[in-house]
Formats: sequence, C-alpha cells, structure tokens
Amino acid sequence: MSYTRRETGRGIGGAAASAPGPSIAPSAGTHLMPGASTSRITLKPGYSQMDWMRRSKRENLRGDDGDRDGESWKTRVIDDEELGRHATRDDCWIALRGRVYNLTGYVDYHPGGEKILEQTYGKDATALFDKYHKYVNGEYIMAATQVGIRPGYVPDSDSE
Repeated sequence: MSYTRRETGRGIGGAAASAPGPSIAPSAGTHLMPGASTSRITLKPGYSQMDWMRRSKRENLRGDDGDRDGESWKTRVIDDEELGRHATRDDCWIALRGRVYNLTGYVDYHPGGEKILEQTYGKDATALFDKYHKYVNGEYIMAATQVGIRPGYVPDSDSE
C-alpha cells in the first residue's frame, strides 16, 4: 500500500495540517515556485519526487543503449562543446558540481516546473541549482542519469 498526504484540518495559525493516508493513484503534488508566493506548479499524477526515485531505480535513464550498470559514464569526460549539443527539451544535459546528467527523463518530475530548467539545458546548472535549493542532494536524485564528468572533475570523499 502506498501513502500520500491527506487533509486533516487546520493547524497552528490556520495552516493546513496533513497526515499519511492510503492512496491508490500515483502521488502528485503542487509546489510553490521559489520567490513567488502565489504561483504554483502542479505536477501530473505519477510525477512526484517519490515516483521519480522509483523510476530511477528500475530504468536506464542515461539515454544510451548500453548496460545500466556499466561503468564508462563514471570516467567519460564531457567538454563544453559536447554539453552544449544537448540543449533542447528532447535532449537536455546539465552539469552539476562537476558531473554531467541527462535531464531529459526528469523534466516532467521537476517540482519547479520545466520553465526554470530551460535556462540550464546544455550548461553548468550549479549556480542556479544552489540559488534555489543548495540543501537538496541533486547528485543522489540524478544518479541514474549521470552520463559523464566535466574536465578536471575530482570526486570528493563522499563520492563513489
């Protein structure tokens, strides 16, 4: 049985309180756009972060036809020119903290919507990512989509 949030009443200051409850349908959600108090992004059913994590565990999301558990993506160096060739909605790669990810399969799952991601297609997205959610472990969320590393990338002690 899966669980999703359900309304249970009003909490302190009139804020809605929620509790886990049974759900048959895939989870969905709405998220406030950073910096906008009333603009919300509504995710389609089946496109929550939990849905993404389940999908990333069972599918090859790197966009290649190779073996999902192959290791070549860990050492494949991707320069600016190659990264820039993947800058469309149907083929979008980004760099984040020295690693390169094929974001194509993730776009519909992004809690902030597609529009903000468009700015990063084919580029290093680290500064924009950190501006809105530096506390989020993007490397973990996107691990199944990693296609390579940037020139000069040196893994930190928590990597690999």
